[in-house]
Amino acid sequence: MIQHTRPNDNPFAVRIILVAGLLSALLYAWMAAIDLHDRLALYLVLHGALFGLMGLVWRQTMGVASALRWIFVGAVLFRLIAAFGEPTLSDDVYRYVWDGHVQAEGFHPYVHAPADPALAALRNEDWTRINHPELRTIYPPLAQMVFAALASSGAGTLGFKLFFAVADLGVLVALAWLLRRSGLPPDRIVLYAWNPLAVIETAGSGHVEPVGVALVVVCAAWMTGRRAKLAALALAAAVHVKVLPLILIPGAIRRWRNPAVLVLVLTLAALALPYALTGPAIGSGLFDYAERWEHNAVIYSGVESLLDRLDTGATLKPWVGRLRGRLGGDDALWDRVYTKVWPREIARMIVGVLALVWVVRLSFRRGLSASREIFLGLAGVLLLSPILHPWYVLWILPFAAAFCSIPWMIFSALVPLAYIGGLGDVPWVVRLIEYGIPVLVTAAWFLTRSGSHAKT
Repeated sequence: MIQHTRPNDNPFAVRIILVAGLLSALLYAWMAAIDLHDRLALYLVLHGALFGLMGLVWRQTMGVASALRWIFVGAVLFRLIAAFGEPTLSDDVYRYVWDGHVQAEGFHPYVHAPADPALAALRNEDWTRINHPELRTIYPPLAQMVFAALASSGAGTLGFKLFFAVADLGVLVALAWLLRRSGLPPDRIVLYAWNPLAVIETAGSGHVEPVGVALVVVCAAWMTGRRAKLAALALAAAVHVKVLPLILIPGAIRRWRNPAVLVLVLTLAALALPYALTGPAIGSGLFDYAERWEHNAVIYSGVESLLDRLDTGATLKPWVGRLRGRLGGDDALWDRVYTKVWPREIARMIVGVLALVWVVRLSFRRGLSASREIFLGLAGVLLLSPILHPWYVLWILPFAAAFCSIPWMIFSALVPLAYIGGLGDVPWVVRLIEYGIPVLVTAAWFLTRSGSHAKT
């Protein structure tokens, strides 16, 4: 009698997963042992290899329920290995540690910049690694509470990274829950669990994103289960980790009744209150960041380049002068208007309006699941943003995995190319590769699909 292996108990698939996991662990150990910034080409090759192994494992995991436990084991192991490497791709974690240390010593993080002489006595050997020490912190209250709690417990850079690695495992648990509630294949969790972008940017570089991302995924799961008040609590908390989830509020309010909206408002206020009672409720650095920074954008940069060719400053400034002469008014106000006629400022206004239109349009669109609306909202705003660091993609990655979005998966493999730009902007040829390949793959998929429909 022939013994047939059940689809959910395939020992050959499990062996492949174990071998791929071992190879991945060795590659992560290699990455943890080197300076990824100085050996960027090697990092990009290793990242590509890890992405390929993830794809292989995903194929083997389809329908093999027993493999999922090994996926989780691998996810834990990879993040543990990555956490012990130096954060050479980004120095954000040093700012986190500083903000926490400042609070542990009784100072308000939104009042003093790291370079403030009042904090000179707190400086240590890592102080010189803090980026833009002349600016006050950009991180919202819940992120600051996390930093303060970690610093008060004595955690240093490694402790922070290990915490964010655990938070990223929380994203996995939340994603597994969302997949189950949405009736989606559980094997898709591989696309986040073993994605090298998630491993390196959380455990490796120690970014705070997984705390907020976990909350957004939990919010989506609760919205799917019609637990509006709990979803409101999670969304408000996510906004206080990073401000990006603010764009999800219009769509959420449309779905919720008044009690949930009240929970959202009260939670937003409650988390800001401890800082508002003794100083600002948010750091001025956030506004400086929003006004001045740009990195790895494609739509925004394209609009800015077009406006630069049109020389909007020279064209519009005389018009503003004539309007000022006719209307009169406050000189300071008109001086501020003059600053808004240059290409960079107009480009920011254009993409800001486009992002607002996109978010509002989605919030009134019927027939979308909560998770799909979150996915599309984040996708549109990230693509329109003047700033798209590799770790920003973590916000959309769980939803891209849940919906098996091939373009976003490919983008997660290519977005580390942005490190080629270093502290400056990314060369256009790199951005064309980074953004262009996912677009070409999407176009090819649509053409293939339309062709197959035409034949039938």
